[in-house]
Order: sequence, then structure tokens, then C-alpha cells
Amino acid sequence: MTDPDDDGQPLSSPEARPLPNDDELINFINEHDHAPTVKELARAFGLKPHQRAPLRKQLKSIINKGQYRTAQNRNMLPAQELPAVLPLKITRVTADGEYLATPVDNNLNSNAMIMIKPDRRKPVALTTGDEVLARLAPSRSSSKDKQRYEARVIRVLPRTKRQVFGEVIQTSKGYMLENADRNARHGIDLIINADMDIAAGDFVEAELQQGRGYLNRTAQVIRRIGSRDNPNFSALAIAEFELPHHFDEDVLAEAKKAKIPTPKGRTDIRDIPLITIDGADARDFDDAVYAEPLADGWRVMVAIADVAHYVAEGSALDREAQLRGNSVYLPDMVVPMLPEDLSNGLCSLRPHEDRACVVADMTIDENGHKTGHRIYRGLMRSHARLTYDEVELALNDANAPAPQGIDKALIQHLYGAYLSLSKERAERGALELNLAEKRIAFDDQGKAIGITKRYQNTSQKLIEEMMILANVAAAETLEGASALCVYRAHEPPDPARIDSLYDLCRAMGLSFAKGQVIRPADFNKLLYRGKTALGDGDNQLLNETVLRCQSQANYRITNPGHYGLGLIRYAHFTSPIRRYSDLMVHRSLLKESRIDAEKAAETCQHISETERRAANAERRSVDRYAASLIAHETGHIMTGKVISITGFGAFIELSDHSTEGLLPLAQMPPDYYHIDTTLGVMRGDRNGIEVKTGDQIDVMIMSVTPVKGSVLLSWADGGGLDGQTSNGQNRSKPAKGQLSRRRMKKPPRKKKSGAKKLGKQRQKP
Repeated sequence: MTDPDDDGQPLSSPEARPLPNDDELINFINEHDHAPTVKELARAFGLKPHQRAPLRKQLKSIINKGQYRTAQNRNMLPAQELPAVLPLKITRVTADGEYLATPVDNNLNSNAMIMIKPDRRKPVALTTGDEVLARLAPSRSSSKDKQRYEARVIRVLPRTKRQVFGEVIQTSKGYMLENADRNARHGIDLIINADMDIAAGDFVEAELQQGRGYLNRTAQVIRRIGSRDNPNFSALAIAEFELPHHFDEDVLAEAKKAKIPTPKGRTDIRDIPLITIDGADARDFDDAVYAEPLADGWRVMVAIADVAHYVAEGSALDREAQLRGNSVYLPDMVVPMLPEDLSNGLCSLRPHEDRACVVADMTIDENGHKTGHRIYRGLMRSHARLTYDEVELALNDANAPAPQGIDKALIQHLYGAYLSLSKERAERGALELNLAEKRIAFDDQGKAIGITKRYQNTSQKLIEEMMILANVAAAETLEGASALCVYRAHEPPDPARIDSLYDLCRAMGLSFAKGQVIRPADFNKLLYRGKTALGDGDNQLLNETVLRCQSQANYRITNPGHYGLGLIRYAHFTSPIRRYSDLMVHRSLLKESRIDAEKAAETCQHISETERRAANAERRSVDRYAASLIAHETGHIMTGKVISITGFGAFIELSDHSTEGLLPLAQMPPDYYHIDTTLGVMRGDRNGIEVKTGDQIDVMIMSVTPVKGSVLLSWADGGGLDGQTSNGQNRSKPAKGQLSRRRMKKPPRKKKSGAKKLGKQRQKP
């Protein structure tokens, strides 16, 4: 009786044949219609199972000679040939919308040219750095010297973070990386090349090493970004979020060739006293405004830099602008969408210089309703560059001199038009959330020295309303012409998010009908009632809960309207220097766009993602600079305001610095704590401690990690490590063991028959 082997061949078959020589194996592989496995080779040459081991050694010898290699499925492939299905990484986007890629596996032939063809049936928007699983086919243009492939995307792969960022720390065993990721809980062992000048305290970029160290926690240092002594958290954000920040030579060359156009074909409006109003630190001025009274309302002109004139669709400039999607405004620098020759040069509406522009020329009645508009190309000259503070002073102080020597009537007319537009805004019920903006202040040497919080003032609201009016005019023009429009879309809130707001209102004694169709005006009424009936802490909690209810705005070629502004049609038109969406709208208005709806939809998805990336980079940079401001305050006690309660503790804003820190449950006095995140309350089971949103409490700064942007706080019930607060007030030293508190064990309680279980949050033992 014979037993079959794993090939189904009997063991008692005739005597084994000799192994084929190298030439026979190579000829067979070359003639085969697919990459054969070892099992297939053995079967083809009539080899026995016990002969597979020497066959593998022979194949390994062929591989070592560089003639062939094994694929991931253990098939044999020619040395320069790639598998039919392979993970790829996008390295470049071509002018035709095609993608150049390279294998993710560095051991494969990275010199092969791989072109990913767009699938018109299933379009995907990709950008540099994305990874996809693709099906490859050799291109007819391949040669012996250069392998070329065409690829089709099977699916987009989740991004895997191979690069890590953080601060180098020295240990007894060498160097480790304090990961900049706030959620990272473990250090990473570092490999540093001998020729790299890296020391403890440096900020570095490192690449995780595959299969090395416990849980792959070993990384090779790639480059130095900065140091703790002179931190550049903006540079860290650029690296961490992979923000494109260098322009290729062809892009810079196109920008340098740009010239101001002649007035031919443009409306000459250089005599109209348009002015720019921006922040004091602004460098690019992409909009100018003018208003004059009419018999029944106002004429409002908004002139925008004509970026489309300089950035032709499909050019190197255009490809780079689309890749970036938007400018990124970090605390101490700007990563521009366009080269400086344009963003701060020809496309910036500098005072007393001729500039090409696109004008939204509009009329409104006394109640702010738009009665007419037209959009045209013009040639303008800004008559003054004003700041928000200068305009605010002129509006609030009748005796203040006119800023920059302009006719003060210019500002009064703008204000009159703004008052009319404000009436229309109130009528349509736009959402009114006046949130503070945090800004990092720097000294002349570029060192962070403090945080300022600013709320929107009248001059800023004035410009905002005029930009909204122009954006509406642009959207209506395109929709009226049945032209492609990139809408700024904002959906109504998710009903599930309204539930928490409804519960909060019930607890606060405020009426809020959950089942109704909720309009922005309904939120405004609720906020007004909260402002008049609640204290500062509860009112702050109410505002934050309303904000969390809102959906995230994005870009689309379909129009769901803009819920927050209460508008049916809305597009971004007023900032083409820093937003690619606005440039797309300009081209469509000027009939200079050649892209189809499918490509436009892909671009909208991409620029929505780059917008979120920019917001995350800015937020992380601000958090890191804010943490660095109190790094020297470790052990001190400060007063802070509770800004939110979570299931794991409370977030506190330190009054002296406006820096936020976390007061975790583990750093509260030992007890079991009941937590109600809806009401924003945390209450001790026995010690009577109650912490609510809006409360002023004393906390001790336990640790600060600037590279993570994290500040860890402790409940202060005895003083700081040095016995003084940050204000110099004497306090008693903490009791022994206070800084590493033990959690109290809750004594066992006898269960009562039929008793209802109560949900409690408690500290972990």
C-alpha cells in the first residue's frame, strides 16, 4: 500500500530523478506563464519530496547570484520583476492626474517605474505618501535597462506611521525617544549613527525598525529638527504632519516669470479708494474693500487678488498648490500654498501698487439683502494697508485721527454697510459663537513668551460679513450659469449629538425641544438664555456643548447648503492665495477651468483633508509652545479654571498662562468619584470634594512634557515642592506620600436584595 505525499504522489514511485542543473531551472522559469513555486518545480522535473530541500538550496544559490528572487508568496520571480499584486507608496502626482509609485517593501526593485492609472469608474484621490494595494502589469515600454509597470488600485491602505518624532533622552543604557505623540505611553530605543551630532534634548525624526526591539520600539534617527533649549515646534509640526514646505525649481521659476498684466481686458478701478484690513502681523493681503452709500442702501466692492492669472491650470505652480491644498499658519511661521514671489508679491494687494484682481461688485438694501452683483476682472491700487486695531480705534473713538491719513469717511461707510449686513445675518439666524483665539507671543529672538486670547472685534466682523457677501455672490453666479462650483458645505448637526445637549439643558433648567427641526437661530436663543440665566462656568459648558454638536465643514461639488451661516448657496472665493478651493472657484467664474466633475470631486476630497491636517498641525504647535511656557514651573501651585470634565479627570486652564493641563483622577485625593460629563461635575464619594466646569481651583504642576504638549496636574491641598506658589505666596509643604497617592479601597458593602446597581467612576487600584 502506498501513502500519498502532500503532492498526492505515491512514495513507492520509481527511483528519483537527478536534480536539474541551473540552466534547466532558469529556462523553465523563463518559459513558464507564471512565477512557479518550489512545489511546482519539483513536480515538473519529477522530483521526490526528499529532493525539495536540495532543490531549495540550488534555487537559493541562483537567487544569491542575482538572477532570480522569491516573492512574498514564495514564488520564484526574475530578479527585476515585481509581483502582480503589491503594496505601493505614492511618490509623485503628474500633471495628467496620474500617480508615480514605488514598492513599500524596500527589498524589492525600487528602480522600476510604476505608473498608477486613474480608474474612471472608481476614482480615488491620492496624495504623496499614501499607500495602496495595486495590481501591476508590465508596460509595453519596458526595456532591459528600465522596468516599467502600469498599476490599478485595488484599495487604499491605512497609513502606517513609520516615522516617529520626539525628544532624545539619555538613559543608563543609551538613548531613547520621548515620543511627540501625546497618546504614546512608552519610550523608543534609538539607533544613532556615529557621524550624527545628536545629544540629549534634541528633537529628531526617526524611522521605526521592522521587527527590532520589544513591540518594534526601536528606531533609527534620520535627522535633527531642533533642541529643547531653542525649541522650534513649528518645524516639528511640519515634519510630523508631512507638510510640503520646499518648492521645486520649476515651481519657483514659474513664479519668478510672473508679471502684472496691462489694463487691456480689465476694468480699471485704480481711482477707487479700496483699502486692505488685516492683522498687524499679516504679510499677504488677498482682499481689499470699499463701500459707498446709495439712495436705498449700499454699494460694496470686494477686490480679490487674481491668482488664476498667474497660476495656470495644469502648470507646475498649479500642481504644487493643489498638493498643498492651503497655506498652514503655525504660531511663528507660515507654510504658504504659493511661492513668496506670488503670495507676498504680485498676488498681495500692497498699498500704492498696481495689482490684478477679480472684483465682486455688489449692492445691498438698508436691511442687508443683496439686490444685485457682478463679477469681473480689474486692475486696482490699494490706497492704504490698515490693521484691525487701527480700524477698531477709529470706530470706537470719534476723536481718533484717521489711520494712515485716509479719509475717515471710508471707514464710516464700511461700518454703515456692515450694520446693514448684520441685520440680514440676524434675520437668517446664522450661528453666533464668538470663541476666543489663542495666539503665542514671541520676543525679538523668536522665543515664546506668553499666550494671548482674543475675541472677534467689530472690525474683524466687518470684514467677515463682506467676505461672506462676496462668497455668496460667487456661488450664485456659478449656479446661475450651471457651471462647476466648489461649495463650502456644512451639514446640520447629527441628531445623536443633540441628545447630550438636551440632557444638559434639562439639568440646567433650560428649555430645549429635542424633537424639533433645529435651526441655527434655535441655538442662538438657547445661548442667549444661558448667558442671562447661568453663571460663567455653566455658560461656558453650554457654549462648548453647542459647538461639539456641529458637523465639520468640507468642500464638495454638490450643494447641501451652509448650516452654520444659514445660507442656501455658499462657496469660498475671497482667499485664492491661501486656499486652493478659492482658486478653483475663480477659474470657473472666469471660464478658465477644464477639469471635469469627477476630477473636481477628487480634488475637493483632497483639499478637505489638507485643511484638517493644517488645523491639527497648528493646534499641536500651540499646545507645545504653551506647555514650554510653564516647563520651569514644575512643583509650583497655580490657580486654574476647570474648562471640561471627562471620564478620566478634568482639564484645567491655568490662570497665569492660559496653558491647559490635565488633572487626572489618579491625582485627586483618594476616594471614589462620581462623574457626570453631561453636567460637567466630578464628586467624591466620601471626602465631599466637588469639581465643576467653571470652578476656580488650586492645582500643582506635576510634570511638563513640551514635546508632547502635555501638562500633568495634581490636586493642591498642601502646597508645592518649594513651599511657594507661582505668585510667591508661602504655603505649607505637602504631607509625606502626597505626590504618589494610594487609592482607597472601597469597603465591601452588603448587597441588598433587589437593589439597583449604581454606575460609578473610580480610581484604579
